[in-house]
Amino acid sequence: MTEEKIEQMAVPAMETVAADGAEGDAAQDGGAAAEAALDVAELLTTVAQLEAELAEARQECASITEKSQRLAAEFQNSRRRQERQLAEEMERVSAHIIKRLLPVLDDFDLAFANIPEGVDAQAAWVEGFRQIQRKLRSAVEEEGLTPIPTDGAFDPTLHEAIASAPSDTVASGHIIDTLRAGYMLKGRVLRPALVRVAL
Repeated sequence: MTEEKIEQMAVPAMETVAADGAEGDAAQDGGAAAEAALDVAELLTTVAQLEAELAEARQECASITEKSQRLAAEFQNSRRRQERQLAEEMERVSAHIIKRLLPVLDDFDLAFANIPEGVDAQAAWVEGFRQIQRKLRSAVEEEGLTPIPTDGAFDPTLHEAIASAPSDTVASGHIIDTLRAGYMLKGRVLRPALVRVAL
């Protein structure tokens, strides 16, 4: 065969091979595009699923946080209530004990107001009892006990009038005399003062 004929036969074969190669490339490109589209769809589905799970987890977290905050607030309120109840109970016990000591203070006051004649008011043993009285009064005052003032006008919230009498020196409705001391404990009347009031 001549060279011309060989060339003529080779050209269509190369075109066929080129055409087949082009079709193969197109098929590969189409397959890759379809595969890429499939991967994007899967990724979008996965992202949507993860976002839904994240939203659910955030909602659950917010719910748990709210419950824990509510429990913490309830615990603090309960603790404050128990502390307040304990303080009130301690105040009641303290008031009860101090109220039982008031007659002892009264007895000391009466004893020193009525020292018999012939007894030296400055004697060592009398001064010893005065010291005991001062210690007892100091102890109850540290707990918040204060005497109710009995000079001036009669106040029914602080004083209890057990007698009344006319007076030339004291104005009507004012206290003439104190028969028994009254006391307040931390601003509340523990025992009203027994007084005599001018008419």
